[in-house]
Amino acid sequence: MLTFWLEASNVSRHQFIQEFGLSPLVYVPRLPSALQPIFSILYVLIFILALAGNTAVLFLLCRRKALQAPSTFFVCSLALSDLLISIFCVPATLLQHFFTNWLAGEFLCKLVAFLQVTAISASIFTMICIAAERFQGILYPLQLQNGYFPSHAIKMLAAVWLAALVIACPMWYAHKVEELAWYSYRYMVIFLQVKYDFLFDVHYTCCQEIWPHTWQRQAYTTFLLLLVFLVPMVTMSVLYGKIMRELWGKHRVHDVMFQTLPGSEINKITRKKRRAVKMMATVVLLFAVCWAPFHLVSVLSDYGKLSLDPDQEFLVFTAVQILGFGNSICNPVVYAVLNKNFKKGLLAIFLQRGRPRWLAGRLGGRARVGVSAIDSLHLRDRSEQSLLGDGAHQWSRVAWESELHTLNPFPQVHLFQGISKKHSSPLLLSVTDPLHVSTSSS
Repeated sequence: MLTFWLEASNVSRHQFIQEFGLSPLVYVPRLPSALQPIFSILYVLIFILALAGNTAVLFLLCRRKALQAPSTFFVCSLALSDLLISIFCVPATLLQHFFTNWLAGEFLCKLVAFLQVTAISASIFTMICIAAERFQGILYPLQLQNGYFPSHAIKMLAAVWLAALVIACPMWYAHKVEELAWYSYRYMVIFLQVKYDFLFDVHYTCCQEIWPHTWQRQAYTTFLLLLVFLVPMVTMSVLYGKIMRELWGKHRVHDVMFQTLPGSEINKITRKKRRAVKMMATVVLLFAVCWAPFHLVSVLSDYGKLSLDPDQEFLVFTAVQILGFGNSICNPVVYAVLNKNFKKGLLAIFLQRGRPRWLAGRLGGRARVGVSAIDSLHLRDRSEQSLLGDGAHQWSRVAWESELHTLNPFPQVHLFQGISKKHSSPLLLSVTDPLHVSTSSS
């Protein structure tokens, strides 16, 4: 009808719109032009750094024998979650924020939101597993009969990822409503919807979370806030609080395991435990700082408490989502800053790749990429003597312990390597609890 009238009047569509000062019938929020370059740079930096950092973590952990340590699987799970965010969510969100149309199709529209919730849920649940392992290993070492072996870690992570997938399912199957409700747009993409502006003759393809009823959206947002943020954070705060009180207290339970060792050696082991706990507590704290604003803004928006116009709300959501995505680069940075052995492991890899093999072998026999290990021969001997009476037998590798294959003719001798496995109980070394012991009830 409009096209026919314009042709009959010999007036172009542009002239008609300019003459009457008409606005688009379908309003699409946009970022301020002055901020678009800044946000673009941030997205690109997050993508590159998160991809490089977490790939390096996985490469360092998986390429050697470090997978014999249960805690390695937990760290790999965190890195995998961050990789999902950086590979799928960051590029898709960047395109969505800087183009008026969704260009990736309906399948990716659903997949991006599904993977974002899955990755966030898997990260927080994995951190709970790490905190629980540390809590048991440090406060109740004598009650830990079988310890955390790779099979246990794999089962725990299978449950973690299954739970994360179930929690994310509503993001895939949410239903469509007729009107495009920009005021509640949360950028958690669910449904592909096409809007046609007949005045400007433009089709808008929007990737958006659509719910049949407002209360359903509010219920799911509240569910995510509680189950994927608040409850895990409170739980980990309690666990790490008790762990720190044990490690920094005057009477430590785990010291009895090394009562025959010199005080300096016990203090050395304790310091390594403290560094490990500090590192994982920092990981949890950064996760909370990065994702708390996103959860807060989502809840305020869905309950109608965010009194902003569409452009302002779009800007706020973009800012808090960039902050959340930024958490994907935090873990590798924390490992590198707080764990000097992790930095040494990365350096050793680069040296091996950049130098001839014969020269790499001369640069050093091995690199231990771990939070801690018993490096002193004297300490190994004394530890062996003090633990034989308790029947300790099996040694799980420290997470991130990566034996680099070089020309060193002297292989590493592991603690308790020759002790019978038939009449003993485990000694565990792990990324977050360098050393704890459990004895059999017999």
